[in-house]
Amino acid sequence: MILAGVGGVALIALGTWLDARPLQLYAVHDFWHTSPNFFLVRTGIVMVILFAGYMWCRWGAGQWGFSPLIELGKSSLLVYWVHIEFVYGGLSILPKRGVGIGTATCGLLAIFVAMTMLAALRNKFHGRAAEILGFLRRTVRA
Repeated sequence: MILAGVGGVALIALGTWLDARPLQLYAVHDFWHTSPNFFLVRTGIVMVILFAGYMWCRWGAGQWGFSPLIELGKSSLLVYWVHIEFVYGGLSILPKRGVGIGTATCGLLAIFVAMTMLAALRNKFHGRAAEILGFLRRTVRA
């Protein structure tokens, strides 16, 4: 995992260095859509995130108690399905192609918190529908 993290940083550095060169592979250069350099950067970012997640769960706060990464991992298929509806489907919380970085960041944070709560509830009450209904009734009354 350490090699993945170091390799990810190296890929990010390589991709940005290659993009700064005057020589490009394609006649029409578009870093964000068709550049192999951007692919290197994205791959490096994923590798660094993978290493950071491993560190969090192995040596960090994931060992102290509640870990969003572990909760999301236990319910990944449900989280994937529901998040698709909120991000791309009819229940989208943000308008398509019409928001800035700040609004998109708030939307990402909202989706992360909502999916973590969904995963935690699913993991806590997995296979116990009667307890879920009782929990919801008590919550609504309070």
